[in-house]
Amino acid sequence: MATVHAPARRGFEIKPLHIAGLGIILLAIVYGMFGFKDAFRAYTTSVDEAISSSRSIQLAGFLGSKGEMDAEGRFTFMLQDTSKKLVKVISNQPRPANFEQAISIVAIGHYDGAQQAFLADDLLVKCPSKYQELQANATK
Repeated sequence: MATVHAPARRGFEIKPLHIAGLGIILLAIVYGMFGFKDAFRAYTTSVDEAISSSRSIQLAGFLGSKGEMDAEGRFTFMLQDTSKKLVKVISNQPRPANFEQAISIVAIGHYDGAQQAFLADDLLVKCPSKYQELQANATK
């Protein structure tokens, strides 16, 4: 009597471990995409755009006041955009070094309608460069 052998199975057999591995890889990709999207913040020089934005942005402008500490111990100041519109900026960080000499300021954060202020997570202060000072002295 001749024995009949089942045909050999070709291809890739999916095991539960493979499914779990693919799931982890897919979750990592999705998590990375959201993290990557949040890492890039829109950049604007308009207070109106900052107010209307629903996500975290970088708002660049000029110093509209010298700044002070509010009753809650937060650093606040007025930021002026290129069209001379002012917005109150509130930061939980201390006053940046050379704040009074700032040429321009970039506040990174979001606008809060309830407080009617831009809540800054970080402040970047652009001060006059020592090289600009040296260049001005050299032309005298």
